[in-house]
Amino acid sequence: MSTNPYIITPNEVGSAQSSELIQYIRKYIDTLQQQLQVSGAILFRGFDVPQPTVFESIAKTFDGDLKNDYLGTSPRNIVKGTDYVFSASELPPHYPIMQHCEMSFLPTAPRRLMFYCYIQPEIGGETPICDFRAVAKSMNPKIKQEFEKKGIKVIRNYCAPGHEKSNSFQLKPWVDMFQTKDKSIVEKKSAENNITVEWLENDALRLISDHTAFKKHPQSGEEAWFNHLQVFHASAAAMEYAKITKRQKTFDALKVNLYLQTVTFLKKFTEKPIDRAMHVCYADGSEIPESYIQHVQDLIWENMYFLKWQKGDVIILTTSLLHMVVCRIKDLEKYRFRGLRKNQITSIKKAGISCLLFLFIRMSLLIKTNHF
Repeated sequence: MSTNPYIITPNEVGSAQSSELIQYIRKYIDTLQQQLQVSGAILFRGFDVPQPTVFESIAKTFDGDLKNDYLGTSPRNIVKGTDYVFSASELPPHYPIMQHCEMSFLPTAPRRLMFYCYIQPEIGGETPICDFRAVAKSMNPKIKQEFEKKGIKVIRNYCAPGHEKSNSFQLKPWVDMFQTKDKSIVEKKSAENNITVEWLENDALRLISDHTAFKKHPQSGEEAWFNHLQVFHASAAAMEYAKITKRQKTFDALKVNLYLQTVTFLKKFTEKPIDRAMHVCYADGSEIPESYIQHVQDLIWENMYFLKWQKGDVIILTTSLLHMVVCRIKDLEKYRFRGLRKNQITSIKKAGISCLLFLFIRMSLLIKTNHF
């Protein structure tokens, strides 16, 4: 099982022009859909994709029923001149975005993602791709059985406007995520997504939801690890950055690693898990052993492919198999880079299928499509 994407270049299309690529997609859409099912990812490389609007056109050609609603945790802004393209993340470039299954805490999580490289980084800016089928298949049987039996609980805490805390773990205010100050709308949207709402002091918001740890692809039936444990668990960031530091071997990475290790250690004694910005435990409320978290992190890193972006790259991922930000392929905009990066995202939804296309104001662009 390979995590390498299936690559299509101008040699196959006959031209590097984006208009020709769009015609190619229209002509061979059935074949491309089948290839995506097999490989989990298709990379269009070497084409002239000069602007986010062109990226959006390519996305619409591949799947025309796009949506622009977003209830994820990352700070993202819609890209001017587009209807469905968002910045992938406004987090500082040094901050690790762990391998994750895009919006797995929603009942209609995107089934596909699309990324686009607007400006190629001089150094770094990699977006690793992880095969979450392999993660599920190679997981320790005892650990896997516990996750299957107990499921997981996702806890997220959002502040109200004017009550932001100046720390690296603070999520965006809940009004930014729901795009409203009306609590009744927040409660309605949350209920529609099987999320329990708790209003706290100073109009803070806590969202709690229970989930299975694994998902099966709706067509192939392949099982994949599909949840946010490796992102939201209180110890996840420190574990992840220890691996990043080992890979990068830079002083900057070492500094962030030491900071995260220290903060994670102190929070164990100063903050209850339920009060942290993000946390994951078993669905029955019991804590997941840190050794299990480490095991999952190890499996993810053993099954990653590091995509080095080139200008104009467009990649389509099926989240039920891979994660760059999805189930088999994930988006990790966590590696050090030099120069400006830009990424983008948008969203598609149809008959249980949604597609998101995000425009990252950094180095590459992402699009998500299809829901479980």
